[in-house]
Amino acid sequence: MVLDNIKVLDLSHAVAGPYCGMLLADFGAQVTKVEHPQGDHFRPLLGGAYHAALNRNKRNLALDLKQPAAVEVVKKLIAESDVMLESLVPGAMDRLGLGYEAAREINPAIIYCSISGFGQTGPYRSLPGYDVVAQAMCGIMLCTGYPDGPPVRIGASWIDMGAGLYTALAVLKALMEREASGQGQHVDISLMDVALSWMSPQIARFSTSGELPAPVGTALAAFSPYQVFKAQDGYLFIGASHDRFWYSLCDILGLEELREDPRFATNQDRVARRDELTGLIEQALATRQRDEVVEKLRQAGMPCGPVLDVGQVLQDPHVQARGVLQEVEHPEAGPVTQIKAPIAVEGRMPEIKLPAPALGEHTREILAELGYGPDEIEQMLASGIAAESQPKERA
Repeated sequence: MVLDNIKVLDLSHAVAGPYCGMLLADFGAQVTKVEHPQGDHFRPLLGGAYHAALNRNKRNLALDLKQPAAVEVVKKLIAESDVMLESLVPGAMDRLGLGYEAAREINPAIIYCSISGFGQTGPYRSLPGYDVVAQAMCGIMLCTGYPDGPPVRIGASWIDMGAGLYTALAVLKALMEREASGQGQHVDISLMDVALSWMSPQIARFSTSGELPAPVGTALAAFSPYQVFKAQDGYLFIGASHDRFWYSLCDILGLEELREDPRFATNQDRVARRDELTGLIEQALATRQRDEVVEKLRQAGMPCGPVLDVGQVLQDPHVQARGVLQEVEHPEAGPVTQIKAPIAVEGRMPEIKLPAPALGEHTREILAELGYGPDEIEQMLASGIAAESQPKERA
């Protein structure tokens, strides 16, 4: 694995930082997750699914960083780490004595990654930030959903996970630069910046036209018909993004007369009459089976697909054939379906070696590796500086 010799100290919480650490671990990095003895507040969410999905392939050390002795443990880890991840509000790590300047003094080669809601600079830097806050403030909520409806949050935490992905990319860039300079650097990743990057096309359009992006349901404002439609037995997406696709759709749905209808002659015409056209298409679909229509559209080479729930996704033959799914046995949760890092090299995606660890599962092991003796470890556990636990067996 490309990152086999890279040590990552993960002091992050919630989604973005842990997701970054997981990606690095998937590609071989030795990731040590430091967690408060009470656990990351995301650990129990969705029955533990968040934790299981974001912390695989890591070891776990439970420390109370409000105690000076625990901070000293982290400083020892910094000294031997290549990368450090943290996701507290800017300034919080400095107050703990573990900010970038302190870390650089310990280890000039450290790549110190700070993930926050609004970044390390700017008037909002001290505000807490979450995925949904960034979605609210970047413009995406007001162009998601249906016309005349309320603002809508994207269902998945894509801004959080995008921040984790950008951080992993930044780590790889910093590691390459360190090969030449020998120096580490401070990486500043902001959820708000990431959210804005996802809005790049809409922002570019506004800057040239003054036109605000508006919600159009499942459609894309630039094309029509290009959205989700209802067939007799379910929903499907149809994307007629080209005139030839439009002609094929008319033939497949028995709407040949629309091919020559001047109301729908061009894509611009079809966009202008989107609601009228949607009604005609759904009328034609009302007596047709979804999967039969999808198959005909696919044969015509048109972008399309059934709208699936998560259970159907896992049974999809293509998803199964790609090898992106891996069932990982978790000692507490049992078999958990995980999604591998979706980067296939020579036809293979990295395998998941370890389930997400129990809180403090590797505390003794890591402290011993740092040079603490058995008596010192026992004293740290007894005083609450550190904590340990083992995975509970399933009932």
